[in-house]
Formats: sequence, C-alpha cells, structure tokens
Amino acid sequence: MQNATLAATAPAMTVEEYIAFEERAEVRHEYINGNLIPMPGTTFEHNEICFNLAALLKKALRHLGYRIFQENVKVQIASKTDYTYPDVTVANDPRDWEGHYIVKYPLVLFEVLSKSSRLEDSSDKFVRYKNIESLQNYILVDSEKKVVEVRTKLPDGTWEAEWFVEADERFPVPALGLELAFEEVYEGVNLG
Repeated sequence: MQNATLAATAPAMTVEEYIAFEERAEVRHEYINGNLIPMPGTTFEHNEICFNLAALLKKALRHLGYRIFQENVKVQIASKTDYTYPDVTVANDPRDWEGHYIVKYPLVLFEVLSKSSRLEDSSDKFVRYKNIESLQNYILVDSEKKVVEVRTKLPDGTWEAEWFVEADERFPVPALGLELAFEEVYEGVNLG
C-alpha cells in the first residue's frame, strides 16, 4: 500500500518511468498525463464477471487470432500520455504482439461497473477511450444488476449505445460477430 501513497503524491513521471515503476508496483496504477492513479480492489461479483467474460471470449475466439486480456494488461490511449487497465480487452492487431505489457490497438473493451467506478467508466473513461482509433465496441457490464450497455462506433466515427437486460437473454458484441448469454456472463454472481 505504500507504493500507492507514494505514487499519488509523487511528481509527474515520464511514460518510460511509469512503465518501469508499474512492473515493480504492488498496486496497479492508471497513468494520465504524467500522474499515477491507484486502482482500487474489486468485489467478488466484479471479479467473477470479469473472469466469465474473459473465459467466454477466449472459448468463442480461440482459433480466430484474437487475444483476450483481463484487468492486468495496460491499454494505451491514442495520446500516449494516458494508460488504463480495462477489465477485459480484446485485440487482434499483430502490432500488439511486439510488446509484453501494453495493448495499443484494442478492438473491444469491457468495463464492469460497480458503485465506485460507474461514473468514471461510463463517462470519463469513455471520452478517453474514444481516442483509440481501432476501438469498435465499448461494453459496460453492471455488477449490481443484470444490465449491459453496448456502445458501437459507426462508420462516420460517431458512437451509438444500446441497453440489454436479463429478459433479452443475450447481448451482442458487434465487432466480434457474436452474442454472449446473460446466464453465462453472470454465472456464479450473487446479486441478491
């Protein structure tokens, strides 16, 4: 925990310093314009949904050249001064295989919403993520109720959003040409 306290009060870092620091840090940090933002822990429900999403995507896409990353792999926002840890990242650009720590060309990003992250994930992070040219879907999965919001980039670069609830049974991941079942995404999650 000492690393998080030091990071929050430390002067701005270069990208290179951040990457080197993050490789040794006990706590993950997002990086925005030279400043470190400590990442909070998660709930059992949040963790279970992330695991389910990653497992379902890995199984569905295993022979199609996609890579699935869960929570501990950084994504670089187009500005190159902004790095974040999406809950689940789907990538298929071979340029991302050159490194070991950072995805620069994600196709789909998932964030699992909780009380503490809801506003940041649904608004501020989305504004930042829209700067990633390769990004086609931004999907918000609620950890407190069975609701999913699927945001899709249109050919003209604008974004549209659709909401899905448990009664819909499934929700699409348009960029991947597949649908995920609510029952499987929320398997093992106690919302009650």
